[in-house]
Amino acid sequence: MFWSHSPVAPWQDERWLAEMRRTLRPNAYQRLVLNEFASAESQFVDMSAWDQCVQPSLTPTLERIPIYVGVDASVKRDSTALVAVTFDKQTQCVRLVQHRVFVPGVLDPIDFEATVERTLLDWRRRFVLRQVLFDPFQMASTAQRLAKAHVPVEEYPQTVPNLTAATSNLFDLIQSRQLVLYPDAGMRLAVSRAVIIESSRGWRLDKLKQQHKIDVVVALSMACLAAVRGQGKPGYDLFAPGLFDDAGDELKPAVPGWQRAGFSSQAEAEAYKARARAQWGPTASFPWDGYSG
Repeated sequence: MFWSHSPVAPWQDERWLAEMRRTLRPNAYQRLVLNEFASAESQFVDMSAWDQCVQPSLTPTLERIPIYVGVDASVKRDSTALVAVTFDKQTQCVRLVQHRVFVPGVLDPIDFEATVERTLLDWRRRFVLRQVLFDPFQMASTAQRLAKAHVPVEEYPQTVPNLTAATSNLFDLIQSRQLVLYPDAGMRLAVSRAVIIESSRGWRLDKLKQQHKIDVVVALSMACLAAVRGQGKPGYDLFAPGLFDDAGDELKPAVPGWQRAGFSSQAEAEAYKARARAQWGPTASFPWDGYSG
């Protein structure tokens, strides 16, 4: 049996090796290219690659743009993280918009209504909220209340295929520099403590030590997956907030109703209404229709 720890094929030149080092995880490069035994556990990403995704001048924004959210929740032992991203179609990049991390006290578990629900409802008012991915293990009742409030929540169970899809997508975005981040020391620390655990069924994020917190990385991976998969899907918010006040009286919002619903123009909104009425009948109505600033 022939065994070599260095590339022997004529097409495995320095350019090819550099591309493999850029796109493969370190242990995958060691196993697939160098033909060496590698541990099933390795650092998630090279921190120099993460740092190249960070734009020092970028800050969290409140600009009314479409967002996708990932939620990794825990009541007592771990922190709870919410991460919102957007997808820039012009640059084909995912951009970090906002994030929140809630840490429970020793005798003070996290109140999901006061933290997760309040944050998501606030983000829904401020942004065009396209999708919220969450692990249903801790958030079943929270998700029911959010769904009743017309927040577009979707279960994303932490199965091996789901974890592999979210983690590999985040890894690819970082390696290809298609993730745009604002500086945040806490998030960087969490990424530096994240490792990949590989098995025959797939791979998932884990942490070096039990006391380390990587919930924000998990939430980021879900948000990025939702953003990438969300391209090409209709994303109209038919229950756009801000059309009525608490007393139920009609108010004119600061922007046109069709814009609050996530349409790019009034013509697009009218076309959507025409299609909906052709399907559901001429009496079909829309919460955002007829209100302009």
